[in-house]
Amino acid sequence: MATIRLPTQMVHARQQYALTLNESVTAGRLARYLSQQEAYVDASTLEVARPVLPTQRIQDVDVQPGDRLVIFTGDADNAELAAPLRPGDKLVKFAVGDVMVASRGKKSLLIGKPDGPRETAVDIDLRNFISPKSLNFISRECLRLDYDERNKTWFANKVGRTRVLLDEYEIGADKVPLGDHVMLRFYRANDDPRTTRPLGEIRAMVETVESRDDILYIEQGSHFVNMQVGVPRESVALNVSENVLLAQIVTGLAAFHRAGIPQNATLYLLRLLAPETRVGEITLGQDEFLYTSRSQSYAHNLLVLRDIHDPERLFELSAGLEDDEKLVGRRSDSNAEDPELDVDLFAVLVGRSNNPDAFKSISRRQLRIYYRAAENTWWIRPEERSSVPVFLNNTRVTSSTPTQMTSGDVISIGQTVDNYYARLEVEITSKAE
Repeated sequence: MATIRLPTQMVHARQQYALTLNESVTAGRLARYLSQQEAYVDASTLEVARPVLPTQRIQDVDVQPGDRLVIFTGDADNAELAAPLRPGDKLVKFAVGDVMVASRGKKSLLIGKPDGPRETAVDIDLRNFISPKSLNFISRECLRLDYDERNKTWFANKVGRTRVLLDEYEIGADKVPLGDHVMLRFYRANDDPRTTRPLGEIRAMVETVESRDDILYIEQGSHFVNMQVGVPRESVALNVSENVLLAQIVTGLAAFHRAGIPQNATLYLLRLLAPETRVGEITLGQDEFLYTSRSQSYAHNLLVLRDIHDPERLFELSAGLEDDEKLVGRRSDSNAEDPELDVDLFAVLVGRSNNPDAFKSISRRQLRIYYRAAENTWWIRPEERSSVPVFLNNTRVTSSTPTQMTSGDVISIGQTVDNYYARLEVEITSKAE
């Protein structure tokens, strides 16, 4: 019995757009247009979604290379695409580290996290920016941002219990204008921002659309297209026999994702379209539609240690959902890296003094860095047997108790703060998966 590899996915939320297009619009152009309108769509073509039945077997549905089997666990919500951007319009970009999401063409944005098992889509998903451990303390809806066409200004107002500061000003129910470059800081409902660290910080930048050449348009017409955008869970590739019932795959996926399958769930086979395919050439049945997914790029917690004397030389330490620790030191042999080290200061030490033996100035196992997932914090502690002192800013840290680090701190390794062998600046941020 032949075996095939079949990508599968569950989708708990999707939006449906009823479009009337010129027949000459291609799948690739429509996908790029959606990418310009939707903050989480980044596609070069689309898929055709055709329904299949759980009682069918793999061999009955003509699976071809590149096809996907997708379970939609709920009905699609009707939605309308935002009007195209125009020169002079302003969009908002949100960033933490190298994670960036833009408002694209939308003129009203809900900032929050998905709501319950259906994962109802928000416009700006805080899972992209805030540590998973901190998300438990974030409201499903935090902020509403609306664009004022007349004044060419974005305004923010609070819609949930989460406290949000725009720079140093706390946002309330009354709308507050966004500046060109501001910092949004999120706190628990009962936190005092004056004494409590924020759950997360996001840079918000307002940019002006300069030219019509930067905007993609699609021609309107009389050809109706049912277009849907889904919010997927992770994809799972299965090696399955052609004789397997689709119902068995559905049951297995539900168990894998620890999710129930409601009675109104539907099963679809998705097949990629060639980007140059014109919508006028696509024949869709009553229950068929064109489809693309929202992509998610969640933030990893990231600690960056940057050499004060050579800012291009840096070390990135990432952490996930669990507590972690990293070892900082130097190799014992100038010609061989030490696999036990997470940060090898060999180049820092030799580069500063231009002395090939300078790496021997510090201990081989100099200090440890700890990540505490529950608090989303980074800490430093010298190794007990290290012979060289370690300073955080102007204070010597001891091997007895870890000391917490924050962005802007400076680690100095040497006999005194001023007489050091290595000095590293601390930056705590996030990085895309």
